[in-house]
Amino acid sequence: MGSSHSGNLSDYPRSRPTSQGANNGGSSGLDKCGNGFSTSLDEVSRCFYFMNTATLPPLGTKVNISFNGIRLVAETTLGEEIGYLPTQYNYLKLCIDNGFNYTGEIISARTSPITAVMVDIIPV
Repeated sequence: MGSSHSGNLSDYPRSRPTSQGANNGGSSGLDKCGNGFSTSLDEVSRCFYFMNTATLPPLGTKVNISFNGIRLVAETTLGEEIGYLPTQYNYLKLCIDNGFNYTGEIISARTSPITAVMVDIIPV
């Protein structure tokens, strides 16, 4: 993750995934927009939900992925930000712009040794 000292950021692919065409998702030929994934969220303790409740959402809480103008974020169905998607998923912004929506649920949440939330996400 991050820079490989070549002047390029490895988390930001050169090709743009789309919802149409034979070469979606880069040179692999796979449509990355149509894939589900599981991931840990970034900066959970700095996001709205934790800062306002001092707790984490319970397991099974439904989440949506949206773009808050700065980052892709997992939020409750009420729009409360839970945490940010890691930058490796930045390609989803283009997928969302092309009409994809992403939803899922919390599959893991803990406050010790560090605050962490893991989500399962699928396109809908």
